[in-house]
Amino acid sequence: MMFPTPPLEGFIVVVQHRPDVARRLESALGHAGATVFLASTAPETIEVMHRYQAQLVVVNTHDVDGLFNEHVVFAAFHRGSGRICYSETFPENGLITWARWVDIKEPAAAVVEQAIEWRRRMED
Repeated sequence: MMFPTPPLEGFIVVVQHRPDVARRLESALGHAGATVFLASTAPETIEVMHRYQAQLVVVNTHDVDGLFNEHVVFAAFHRGSGRICYSETFPENGLITWARWVDIKEPAAAVVEQAIEWRRRMED
């Protein structure tokens, strides 16, 4: 019997969010086949993203230390990695606007859908 390949198999994602949200995202993205690494601060996220050559980063607007995550989004942009901001509100200005925004009221599946879209765009 043949099983379909998960849509994010071989896709590397770094998630930096509150612990409860990060675990939900890790589970949802992992079930879709992604390899997921968790981080808590902007510098750690950038380091993990570079170390594992992540194709996507999912962040909140601010890291655990309260640092605005535009540096993470900028680093991901320069790497050619996808960027998703999963948060309550999305700032109108700054480099973080280079990320796709998903309202945190949406289920983690909405982030998975956006991750699949990023993957498709990167493969074209």
